[in-house]
Amino acid sequence: LLIVLDPGSYVCGCFTTSTMPSAPVVWSKKTIKEIGNFKQKGILLINAGNANAFTGKEGLLACKAKASALTNIFQCDERNILFASTGVIGEKLPYEKIIRHFNYLAENLSPFGLKAASKAILTTDLKPKTYTSSFKINNDLFTISGFAKGSGMIFPNMATMLAFIFTDFAIDRETLSRFTKKAVSESFNRISVDGDTSTSDAVFVVTTNKKELKVAREKRPAALNDFYKEIKSAMVDLAKKIVMDGEGAKKFVEVTVKNAKSVARAREICFSIANSLLVKTAIAGEDANWGRLVMAIGKTKINVKTEKIKIYMQGFLLCEKGEGVETVDNSRLSRALKKRKVNIVVDLAEGDMEFTAWTSDLTEDYIKINADYRS
Repeated sequence: LLIVLDPGSYVCGCFTTSTMPSAPVVWSKKTIKEIGNFKQKGILLINAGNANAFTGKEGLLACKAKASALTNIFQCDERNILFASTGVIGEKLPYEKIIRHFNYLAENLSPFGLKAASKAILTTDLKPKTYTSSFKINNDLFTISGFAKGSGMIFPNMATMLAFIFTDFAIDRETLSRFTKKAVSESFNRISVDGDTSTSDAVFVVTTNKKELKVAREKRPAALNDFYKEIKSAMVDLAKKIVMDGEGAKKFVEVTVKNAKSVARAREICFSIANSLLVKTAIAGEDANWGRLVMAIGKTKINVKTEKIKIYMQGFLLCEKGEGVETVDNSRLSRALKKRKVNIVVDLAEGDMEFTAWTSDLTEDYIKINADYRS
């Protein structure tokens, strides 16, 4: 997939926190740190099927070779070129085969190819994930569009996922960078499919700076806040679509821990539940086994008062005062668990902080997909 950005655009990004980052992540982090606005065209090149990760010196040599070829075609500086890759770790990238197709890609660029772009970067995904919205601020119309890939090896920070968001909203680089990091923390860093963090994750937010915000200085903070909400909405939408397309997943699961002493405590308990194989398989089996939720809370070793905790599933109170509730309508609960979306709420009754994570159930199809991923 080749994306060409108009001069005057710039890119902000967030990347994996893995200590084994891919060559494209190393390249793109360095590039984004060094460049300001693209005075020339900017280039994003993405490939699926090969992560170009843990490939030694040849990984960055592959990036260098691709960059040299692209600079010749588009007459731009090497520092204007960004890469993202997803796929198998540890296999050399056949970059010479990729380079041979650059002229074809350049000749077939289209401003209307959002869905095709999304399809081009899929691996084990079952469907493309796109987002498009138009919004008004101070009666001026702006647009935001994006797409993402991700299905397995999903867990912050971030996941084996790539996401690309584009807007025409003109904004200074420092503010866009701050908005990008904040929105990622409230979207892509709240999802988990299998608890594994990838070598290759990247989120790119691009503005073409085509449309200036015409607003008085005193109204600008509120207007920028409205724009942040649009960025966040785009990321949340794509993050949830990644979870709903999780490898072998049948159900979308929302886990909320509320009334905690701190967000950190709520977050740790949230992901302990979201990443528990026993919890995920119980949900796949539509079994309200709240004992597995208790287990997941306990293994965090966070000191909570068991007699205060309340646990809900699909709105049904399952346990309180340190024991199970005897009056649960199991037939209604069983029907509720057959729904595509499952809600789990843990009330710690110790403070006023909360955190929500999104995950999926775990079926035997996950094993089938990943047992023969390379073969």
